[in-house]
Amino acid sequence: MESFAIDFFVVGAARSGTTSLYNYLDQHPGIFLSKVKELNHFSKVESNDRTDYDRPKKGESYHTKIIKSFEIYKGLFSQTQPGQIKGDVSPSYLWGSHTAKRIHDHNPKAKIIITLRNPMERAFSHFVMNYGVGYDREADFGKALKAKQDRVWGGGNLYLEWSTYFEAVKSYFELFPKEQIKLLVFEDWIKEKDQTLQEVFQFLGIDPNFTVDHTIQHNKKVAYKNIGFLNFLRGRFLKGFIKSVLPGRLREKVKERFFTDENMNIEFDPKLRDELVVYFSDDVAQLEALVEVPLLEKWGLKQEIKHD
Repeated sequence: MESFAIDFFVVGAARSGTTSLYNYLDQHPGIFLSKVKELNHFSKVESNDRTDYDRPKKGESYHTKIIKSFEIYKGLFSQTQPGQIKGDVSPSYLWGSHTAKRIHDHNPKAKIIITLRNPMERAFSHFVMNYGVGYDREADFGKALKAKQDRVWGGGNLYLEWSTYFEAVKSYFELFPKEQIKLLVFEDWIKEKDQTLQEVFQFLGIDPNFTVDHTIQHNKKVAYKNIGFLNFLRGRFLKGFIKSVLPGRLREKVKERFFTDENMNIEFDPKLRDELVVYFSDDVAQLEALVEVPLLEKWGLKQEIKHD
């Protein structure tokens, strides 16, 4: 094991509260997190947004980057203080056949936090996010599921595949002892944030009595209008130029004024929902047996399991 090692990883799933967890964990004085929320170093993913590959600027905060260089990755933790533990929150780590092994090779003693959401709701939430920001142009979820697959992580549309958890979670259970893995069920912990965070802090071996301010909503659903023009501005050259001349706060005000659409209302067709209950039931049944948590009941899938 290297002298530099990340102590814990929040490995996903996407759209299951990882942004909120990042902000809650970042408040604890015993934890150091990079100013880049999603580092994506161990998952070897790709993105449709070319600026995700740009080196983070010192002192600036970013939601996501793709940090391929280990030296750059290591440098993002250079401000860690004595007594602090280092964490990496990257939901892409739940996918990829070799990601768990890369993390295990880096630090076999690392603690793993996994937050999972009802797979149907996660898939739909991911679609709504992609549509809202312009990555997906199809407003109908059912049609979007039949569209050509884009397997890239940043802006990709593998909505169902990224909601099929069993094999992904199993890869961690095969490499890490159970006592090093903390599973959170999104629908439960968002209702009991204080208790959950206390359990998480205890799991990480830091002061469990630290009080977190969780009154601020993180990663809210946002939709954009004038998508074509917005995507034009998102081009690598123009995006870089705009960032160089407009401060971050002013950029957000311009985006809110000219591009934010408060009227987006996409419905989850009940018939499609019923079809997805059947689609996900077997995978969740296997996952339930692995993690020993009654997920079928929690997610309303139990009645769909067929017995010979």
